[in-house]
Amino acid sequence: MTAWLMGSTAGSVAAIAVIAVVVGPRRAVDDRLQAASTTVIALAATTAAPVGGLLIPAVQTLTGAVVGIVMNALVLPPLYLDDSDSAVYDLARAMGTLLREMGTGLTERQPAARAHTWLHQARDLEKDLVDAEEQVRQADESPRWNPRCTAHARRKDGTYGEAFRTLRGVFLQVRGIARTLACNAHDDHTDHHLGQQFLDQYAEALKLAGTAVEEFAEPRPVASSSATAPRERLRGAIDATLTWHETMTDLIGRGTLTKPGAWHIYGSLMTDVERLLLDLDHANTP
Repeated sequence: MTAWLMGSTAGSVAAIAVIAVVVGPRRAVDDRLQAASTTVIALAATTAAPVGGLLIPAVQTLTGAVVGIVMNALVLPPLYLDDSDSAVYDLARAMGTLLREMGTGLTERQPAARAHTWLHQARDLEKDLVDAEEQVRQADESPRWNPRCTAHARRKDGTYGEAFRTLRGVFLQVRGIARTLACNAHDDHTDHHLGQQFLDQYAEALKLAGTAVEEFAEPRPVASSSATAPRERLRGAIDATLTWHETMTDLIGRGTLTKPGAWHIYGSLMTDVERLLLDLDHANTP
């Protein structure tokens, strides 16, 4: 209709883009942008006869939609929920393992020897993050026009999309902790080095935080009386880490653990753990 009323002009291109992006607010942004770009490309390719040229692509699109819906009804394509859950849990387990490894390394007083290894491992987590994001996206899209989801009990609880979004923020904190430890371990200014008392205390906090991250994405049974057990374990892990955090904050405030030249490093490490816990705690709230 836009091509018929306005022709192949800049105004029609703008109108089509605006309509395609604005209409259907429940659709994903990528889907709307894809619809807009496809329409504009089709209009640009058929400037000689816009209405006639656009009719065939429109019919092809509608035909494809009908065939897709029919195939979904007959073949019952998979929902990919298990793949999504596994990818998110694997991401959480990898981050939790790294946190606990950093805690163990600090306990064994090996930050200088292992700090760069931790940093590389933290950066490599981005591959797991991308994989989990793709799996979650596929799981979110698979129930569309899929009759299998009506009989799938777990569909009521949705996918692990919310958990993934929380873990994406946790990933930033884990990488920040690894980078701070690596930079501090090889800082030429000796007065910037962290005190061993702090590192011993911080090691325990990292171990507890690693356990909390793993418990956060622990698979939870559905419609079972024991479904609250993982949530209770997560609550316990978060509370234990918060207790350590409060104790360390008090010790730092009284100057027990700090070297004055490293005040900014203490703040960075403590803030990263605090934000990590807040993200987990907020997501764990029903």
